[in-house]
Amino acid sequence: MSKPWYILTLLLTLALFIPSIHAEAFTMSINDNSVKIELSYPTEVKPGTCFSIRVVVTALTAVSDLDVHLKVVYHAGASTRTLYDDYLVTSFTGGPGLVYSGVLTLCPPSTLGTLVSAKIEANYTDGSLFQEFYMASVRSKYYSELVSELNAAQSTISVLQSEVSSLRDTIDTLELEVNELRDEVSELNALVDRLELENEYLKHNLTSVEALNARLNMELSKVEGELSSVRRNYLNLSSEYAILQDRYSSLLKSEESLRYKYENLSADYNSLSKEYAMLTALYEELKKTHQDLQTKYEKALEKIGSLQESLKESEEGYKALSQQYAVASWERTVVIWVAIAQAAGIVGFAFTKLSGFFKRTSAKKPD
Repeated sequence: MSKPWYILTLLLTLALFIPSIHAEAFTMSINDNSVKIELSYPTEVKPGTCFSIRVVVTALTAVSDLDVHLKVVYHAGASTRTLYDDYLVTSFTGGPGLVYSGVLTLCPPSTLGTLVSAKIEANYTDGSLFQEFYMASVRSKYYSELVSELNAAQSTISVLQSEVSSLRDTIDTLELEVNELRDEVSELNALVDRLELENEYLKHNLTSVEALNARLNMELSKVEGELSSVRRNYLNLSSEYAILQDRYSSLLKSEESLRYKYENLSADYNSLSKEYAMLTALYEELKKTHQDLQTKYEKALEKIGSLQESLKESEEGYKALSQQYAVASWERTVVIWVAIAQAAGIVGFAFTKLSGFFKRTSAKKPD
């Protein structure tokens, strides 16, 4: 195998296993310091879709008899088709400067191929240039279109994933509902069993009720006979009711009179209730005063007892103190009872207490 075809096979293998990064135009340049050739071409082509190649040939130094030949081949499996095979420059002598610049439009067949290769060769008096290379991949769609479709597919996948997640949540919810429904079905089955038992019970009761209904029909006949008697009694009662109605009217009049008397008595009762409340309050106040006096009296008795023990040492002192205490007690009691009698307006009560006190004082008064 010749070296150029080995390079072409290697480039074809790389094209099959390494996808193109983008579909933009690629520029290749070869030169030998005398002649420079630049080719701008797309890295992807579509079957049946024309594409353009820009070729620029520049003489870097003065050259003579320069010929530039370009061949572009479309590969489709084992078959090939030549898209371009012609001289771009023939017998050019001159330089340095631009020799050729042009755009070639090439149209591949509609058959899906694998790649487009190119071979460019330049010959002149003092040298030559040769380059055979892999130009473009043949695709049914450009890489940019595939990227767009991939992005759309990824977006669709994201939407589908979201829908799947939502469906999973729905499935979980439905499973919970199914479990709840199963529980409800179990409860309903148990209820059906209970209802069947109740149905049997009701059937048994129905038989009893039917027998009871027959007996009631017999009793109904008896009741109808009794109803006739009741109707006759009703007529009698109606006449009695008219008499009672008259008596009721008379009683209503008596009730009006009694109501008037009751209202007067209620007014008297309310007045007496107020007076009773006032007397009750006065009684409570007197009771409280009496309790205070009783407490003071008991304390005085305790003090008297203490004084009596002290007065035992001196009989004379004891008699003098007893007389003074009796006089003081008598005066104080008189004042208290008079005050109570004046506060309550009970004069007879005050005289009674004072008379009793005088008798006790006379009895206790020493000889």
